[in-house]
Amino acid sequence: MKKEMREDKRCQKIKSRRCDMVNEIYIEDVRENPDLCEEMEKLLEKTVEATLSYEKVEIPCFVSISIVEEDEIKEINNEHRGIDNVTDVLSFPVVNLIDGTFNEDAGDFYEGRLILGDVVLCAKRAKEQSEEFGHSIEREMSYLTCHSILHLIGYDHEDEDEREVMRQKEEAVMEILNLRR
Repeated sequence: MKKEMREDKRCQKIKSRRCDMVNEIYIEDVRENPDLCEEMEKLLEKTVEATLSYEKVEIPCFVSISIVEEDEIKEINNEHRGIDNVTDVLSFPVVNLIDGTFNEDAGDFYEGRLILGDVVLCAKRAKEQSEEFGHSIEREMSYLTCHSILHLIGYDHEDEDEREVMRQKEEAVMEILNLRR
């Protein structure tokens, strides 16, 4: 029963403050000893909402976020990118968008929501980075979530100009969330 309640809580419909659309954000902690607290779940949901709102996404969306161990993200990174290292976050877009350009034919829909894709976050790596950068784990997890959502909606950082655009957007969302450095 407790697990069912937890599952229901994780798969919540979040009302956007910007309009009447409803996004669905599924968050799952699949680590051996899951310890994702309710406050962190809410922050990740709020980060997805803030990022989509900042980008003026007006189509209801579905996003999945998985919190994983280092060995799992390393395996996924190697399998999908050919990089045999632990990373902080991976993004798997389902739609092929360029710089957040949306339309009704953008991709597949699930229960009326555009399936943006999957986010895979390594909480241990995020904790290490938060200590390295001298800010909270909350800011780092939120920043990585924002970064990944931007990838899902078509942004990249392959060159300096793209990198600058993404950094500006990430910092703007962190400002909205009051998670400054």
